[in-house]
Amino acid sequence: MEKPVLRFNSDGHFKILMVSDFHLGKNKKLKEDYNYKVTAGLEALIEETKPDMVFFGGDQCLEDNDVQTAKKQFVTVIEPVLKRKLPWAAVFGNHDRETGIDLETEMKMYQTVDGCLCETGDTSLDGVGNYRIPILSSKDDSVAFNLFALDSQREVTDLIDKFGLKKGTKIVLDGHFNEGQTGAMPTFEQVMWYYNTSKADEKTNGKKIPAAMFMHIPLPEYLEIIRNPEVCDAVGSKRETVGCTEINFGLFAACLQRGDVKGIFFGHEHLCDIQGEYCGIIMAQDAALGYNMSAHDDLRGGRVIDLYEDGTIQTHAVKLMDLMGRSAMRREDYFEGGCKYFIRKL
Repeated sequence: MEKPVLRFNSDGHFKILMVSDFHLGKNKKLKEDYNYKVTAGLEALIEETKPDMVFFGGDQCLEDNDVQTAKKQFVTVIEPVLKRKLPWAAVFGNHDRETGIDLETEMKMYQTVDGCLCETGDTSLDGVGNYRIPILSSKDDSVAFNLFALDSQREVTDLIDKFGLKKGTKIVLDGHFNEGQTGAMPTFEQVMWYYNTSKADEKTNGKKIPAAMFMHIPLPEYLEIIRNPEVCDAVGSKRETVGCTEINFGLFAACLQRGDVKGIFFGHEHLCDIQGEYCGIIMAQDAALGYNMSAHDDLRGGRVIDLYEDGTIQTHAVKLMDLMGRSAMRREDYFEGGCKYFIRKL
């Protein structure tokens, strides 16, 4: 299947809509399968923002062991993308590893869907789906911007077996660096893949190519924005712990050293949509779009990422309740949200 070619519009602008955490499939604790609401939400977001492409930020969580059934579920949910013939890409999340389909098979399935820009990536690297998407200039066929997709893995505790550590090794200690969670991140060899790809691009093009980066689990440096909101111009909500890793493989430092990445965007937390800037790099989460898991009605939505051919970048969150009113809620007779998780009758 021929892949779409991305190109800046004549005004030097390219718009990405990022949505994450579909968590497709019926939640056993819920009486209803809410996948149809994900489709309705995606329709509203696309109609409002009119993106040039859509990026799925992980935890799509296709539930079926049968690939054809899973594909049918997936294409039904993303129908608003497909009917507009929009190009799209995706990264995997931690929960995508806990479904009935292995990631290599799921990636191959993605690649049979129209508009897919996903790649399996170098199979010698950790993870599935480490790849780069170029966006061409509006003026010629030169590369004007890169999109890096990275697999942020599952949990840092998986490193015990991977690195041959002593069984029972405690990685998240009581005096933890971050927020004491077991989230993972791209490993050192993935960092080197990005670093070397960036250097090769600079050599090929005679200049550094500005870039945006996408992965599911936030990097530890994202907490600098949350902990220093005024200095980092932070906006948005943080209503749960950020599940980033306690072992840092240096991706943010590599981005700083290369000087090409202008923004890094994450999914993972359903109740966080903070955005801000640290050391000149914008970082942000997009809350969640799904209904089959914990979520707040007033945070559910997506994130617009505006890229400009001069190498600059802007972003803002878009909320479904602003577009759809009460129909965007999980249940129209109850509101779930606010500064603490609570349910009250409207």
